[in-house]
Order: sequence, then C-alpha cells, then structure tokens
Amino acid sequence: MTGKLLTGESIPSAVPSSVAKPMPTMRALVACNIGVCLEGFDFIAYSAFATIFARLFFPADDPLISALLVFGGFGVAYVVRPIGGLFWGIYADRAGRKPALAALSIAMGAGTLLMALTPPYAAIGLAAPLFILAGRAIQGFSASGEFASATAMLVEMAPPHRRTFYASTQMASQIATIALAYGIVLVLTETLSPEAVSAWGWRAVFLAGAMIGPLGLYMRMHVPESPSFEASDRARAGRSVPILKQLQGYRTEILCIAGIVAGSASALYLIFVFLPVFAVQQLGLAGPQVQSATMICAIIEIPIILAVGWLGDRNNPARLLWKIFALTALLSGPALFWLIDQPSLVRFAAVQLGLSIFLGLVSGPMPFVISQLLPVEIRTSGIGLIFNCVAILFGGLAPFLITAFVGLTGDPHGPAYWATLTACAGAASSWMIRRRPL
Repeated sequence: MTGKLLTGESIPSAVPSSVAKPMPTMRALVACNIGVCLEGFDFIAYSAFATIFARLFFPADDPLISALLVFGGFGVAYVVRPIGGLFWGIYADRAGRKPALAALSIAMGAGTLLMALTPPYAAIGLAAPLFILAGRAIQGFSASGEFASATAMLVEMAPPHRRTFYASTQMASQIATIALAYGIVLVLTETLSPEAVSAWGWRAVFLAGAMIGPLGLYMRMHVPESPSFEASDRARAGRSVPILKQLQGYRTEILCIAGIVAGSASALYLIFVFLPVFAVQQLGLAGPQVQSATMICAIIEIPIILAVGWLGDRNNPARLLWKIFALTALLSGPALFWLIDQPSLVRFAAVQLGLSIFLGLVSGPMPFVISQLLPVEIRTSGIGLIFNCVAILFGGLAPFLITAFVGLTGDPHGPAYWATLTACAGAASSWMIRRRPL
C-alpha cells in the first residue's frame, strides 16, 4: 500500500505487501478497546458527579466559581496529556503497541483508585482537592496514550477491507461506556438517597471503574503484537531520529489531524460532558431526566458509529468526513440557540440527540482517516502528540472555557458559538484531504 502527501509525493508503505494481516479475534478487539472504555467511564463519571465534587472537594460560596473549579479539575487531566501522549507514543513506536497498551491499563486504574479513596475537604482540608487533581493528572497522563495506541493496533491488525470499521469500534466502545456510566449514575440517584450518593455511592462507581485496569492488563498481555509494527524495518531504523524531527516532513498532515480532532473532541465533550451539567445548573432542568436523555442518546449513537465505519470501507472515508462536518457546522449553532432561548426537557433531548447523531457520523471514519496521514514508524507518537495537544483546548478545557465565556459575557449562547467554530475547523481540515487515497 502506498499513501500520498497532499503535494502528490508518494509515501512508501512501511509494511511489505506479502505480510498478511490476520483477522482480529474478539479478544484482540476487546483488549484494544478496554482502555478506551475505562477512560470514557471515569471521565463521564466525574462530570456526572460534578455537583457532588463541587460540594465535597471544591467548596465555594458562588455556584459559578464552584463549577469553574470542578471543570478546571476536569481540564487538569488534559494539561498533562501532550507529555503523556508523546511519552506513550514513542514507547509504542519503539517497544510495540502491546506493551504500551498493557502499561496504560494499570496507570489509568491507579488514577481512578486514588480519586475513589480521597477523603472530602471537610476531613483533610486542602489536601482533598490536591489528591483529586493528582488523580485526574494520572488519568490524563495514562489516557493520553489510549487513542493513538489503540487506533494504530486496530488499523494494523485489521484486513484491508475492514480497517475503517475496526478503527471505529473504539469510538463505539467509548460511547457505550458513556451510556453505561450515565446508566449507573441514574440507578444510584434513583435508588439511593442524596446523602448516600454523596457519602459513598459515587465512590462505588469509581472503584468499579478502577477494577477495569487489572482486567485490561490481563487481556492485553494475551494478544499478539501488531504485524505492521513487527514487519516495519523503517520502524526499527528510525528509532534514533527524534520524533519532532521526523514530523517536520508532515506539516500539512499534522494540520489536518489537528483540525479533525478539534471538531470531533469538542463535539464529544460538549454533548456528553458540558451540556448535561449546563442543562441542570444553567437551564434549570431536572438532573435525572437529563441523565436519562444523555444515556439514550449515547445508546443510539453506537450503531451509527459502526454503520458509518462499515460504510467508510466502501467509500472514501475522508470525503465522507468533510461532508458530515460541514452539515454539523450549519445546523449545530441554530439548534443550540433554539434550546438555550427556550429551555425544556423535550428541546434538550431533541438537540442532544441531533448532535449525537452527527457525532456518530463523524466518529465512524475519523480514527482511520487520521491514522493514514502518518506512516507506521511515527504513527502512534505523532497522533498521540497532536491528539493530546489539541485535546487540551478542544476537549478537557472546553467545558471550563464555555462556562467562563458565559460567566464573563453574560451571553448564554457560548455553546452554540463553540459548536459552530469547531465543526468548521473539522470541515476545513477534512476537505483538504478529501481526494487523498487512504
């Protein structure tokens, strides 16, 4: 297989055509996706219990300040992600996809366990938010390697006519775990008293999430290494060359990856992290109903991701991607204006469902498309670095920035502006590569 730069220059394939790509087993698929599941579960659990975290660990007289502190804690995990993405990416490109994925499982579980066991502010004072921030930082450092490593492993293990579909499974797994997290939170809030949820219920959720770490380690230690990685002479020969120097030859590809990730990541965190909290705290909607709507939207999105991943193997996935981003840019802003100007549960559910469908359409082809913009020997480190740098602003800090914008300007339409801007970035970036053979 050969790829082409946007300038038309050919990129020699890093994998000889004679090397067969075995069909991934169910164990391999689960092993690749289990870390992404843990990331989605714990990150959504944090946002779902935002009001409890604000009260227990970030107490403040002003609810807006308290919300900013909670979202700031959410964003801490993203501040460390570029360092983690580069670290884990280089490790995966040098030692292999398998050992990187195994180590990531333990690191992610450790951060989650620390958060589950941290006493409240009333018990240990300032140490409480510091421990929470430390747990978030560990989660962010470990999660920073999941997307790039899992994407590379899935694409490189899949047969040629199933690569987009297999890459899409990790996005579907992440959304499935989001639905599971919201479902568990909903069951807790409906069956336990508010006092019980605040005292120990939320901790049980995080403890359950931490248990996925050892399970992920076991499964990832029993899967084969990526055949593309093992067969690549360039992957071995290029290890002594600094990754930043190698990336200099792919400036246009880096820009395109960054724009596509910005559009995708911002939509994910806007829909499943920011909007549920915004709907309760700013729009005055009931928490359980909002969580139910969010869970249903996530469930509906799962088959959409897989269907578009399947479709991407039969069409140009880059061309498919830019059309979806363009449509999202046109419709997301007006939809959010419609919700914010006259908030109701029905409008919230309708807007969140519409945005979730668009996100599902984007998430199907996105992992495979960006994986093909860099060669095997720098694929994981390059995507890991770019993905996590972009995710600071357009992912983890997005809820904080939107909340700050609303608080400083008094304009509640910040989510609409953000959705339109980031979708335009994704549309422009995917348009640049729409004719590139992948």
